[in-house]
Amino acid sequence: MSNGLYQRLACDCGAVCLLACGSPLGGAVDPAGEPVTLWPLEAVQVGEGVDELASREAASGGVSLSCRRCGEVVGVEHGEAGVMALPGAADDEQDAAPPAAPSRAPLEALGYRFPSTGNG
Repeated sequence: MSNGLYQRLACDCGAVCLLACGSPLGGAVDPAGEPVTLWPLEAVQVGEGVDELASREAASGGVSLSCRRCGEVVGVEHGEAGVMALPGAADDEQDAAPPAAPSRAPLEALGYRFPSTGNG
């Protein structure tokens, strides 16, 4: 039995690790066409490597977090939307479902696209 959902994301060199706990908001495709899992901002924390974490403005308007050593982007923070986008698709079909329509509008404005739910 699990104590809840989580995602652990480490950069290629292992210097930086982000942890997301709780339930993701859902899955999406980022402005570059890559799958991401969207998490509430407060659910994501730096697990290790805070001194190796670099931040800069992302193309989507958020703050891109990357490893200073290997350069890999480990997440994109969108403070105004209260969301952190972590690379990779959600593991569970339910977790991959897009967020509810009202909460999608600010994310769509940032360039995220959501899969069709088939509900019309």
